[in-house]
Amino acid sequence: MKQRKGFTLIELMIVIAIIIILAAIAIPNYLRMTDRARRSRVAGDFVSLATANEAYLVDWGYYPMGTAIANEPFGKDKMDGKYVAEITGVGATHNVSTKTTLTGEKGGIDYIKAATINGMYNPFIPDEWYFYSCSTNGIHWLLYVSTGSGKPYLYRTDMVTDLQESATTPSVPAE
Repeated sequence: MKQRKGFTLIELMIVIAIIIILAAIAIPNYLRMTDRARRSRVAGDFVSLATANEAYLVDWGYYPMGTAIANEPFGKDKMDGKYVAEITGVGATHNVSTKTTLTGEKGGIDYIKAATINGMYNPFIPDEWYFYSCSTNGIHWLLYVSTGSGKPYLYRTDMVTDLQESATTPSVPAE
């Protein structure tokens, strides 16, 4: 009797079933892992910006004001915003060399590099940016980012040091 080489249909179906089961286990874990990585990216960027904001507060007595329009986007080639100008000292109105800080230092201080801000973008939606808002008197600030349509916003304020979630667009803490 001649022996055949190869797999039977049953053997192939069993192998395919095992592969499908392994994929069903691995894919959700991969998606959770990428979500955690994106959240970590946002948290790291917000730490950098919060540090720059706090240094600005120490020097000027208030946080960078941003624009008159709330929720100013910045990052990824958005270097023309008022917040970015104040925090980088490039094109600023308050942080200029003709003014001195509360600590007596001349303005034009670079609290964070412009290239660093240009590298900041929304890891959930690459064509969107982070948003910054400040209260009208400069005593509170808000950083936030959208995680996608129908998903929560991630945000951080001057009063909270870790990322928070909100189902609606967050707003600057009350004065």
